Amino acid sequence: RDWSGMDYEEVKKKPYFYLAAVCIFLTGMCLQGLSGISAAHMKDTGIDPSYVALVVSIQSLMLAASKFLAGFSYDKFGMRFTMTFCDVCALLATLLLSLVSATVLGKNLAVAHAVFNALALPLETIMLSLFASELFGNRAFAHTMGIFAAVNTAGYAAGTPLANWCFDAFGTYVPVILFYCGTMLVVTVVFQFILNAAYRERKRILAQEAMQ
Repeated sequence: RDWSGMDYEEVKKKPYFYLAAVCIFLTGMCLQGLSGISAAHMKDTGIDPSYVALVVSIQSLMLAASKFLAGFSYDKFGMRFTMTFCDVCALLATLLLSLVSATVLGKNLAVAHAVFNALALPLETIMLSLFASELFGNRAFAHTMGIFAAVNTAGYAAGTPLANWCFDAFGTYVPVILFYCGTMLVVTVVFQFILNAAYRERKRILAQEAMQ
């Protein structure tokens, strides 16, 4: 889906560029925040550390597969489907983590959390380059990719400290996990409008190029 796109000076004038950067920051904050506290939260609910280690191992194995799955999904179904799928997985991962417990059902929910969280994590990695190229094209790719990577990393830096501050304040990670769930819901909805605006602009640019 290569296209020349627009210069970075044009990109800076697009409101959806800044919305995308904010959404990427929030996504990095939520997903990295969850990854940073998930093991501690599962232990706090009474799950045996050996079982927690199993859950973490399952997530690591799924993460290796999820990047290939995200790439295949993008090639087959496009950006909107792939991004929405990852966002929905992030929503499910956060919700499931808030429900884990030492019961049999709670332990199964922990495994399900690990699977969905791994399926969401391409939002932090390969999806960044796809966002930059799909939304703005090749000419501005270096600038937009650099900014998206920077705000994503800033989200990483904010996620776990925020979660730990909330734990100190409330004595549990559940409130911040639910906050992350709500945040990802907002990100999922807002990114639909971002894609709509970006695709309208892309259609206009391609139409102009075809007339030249």
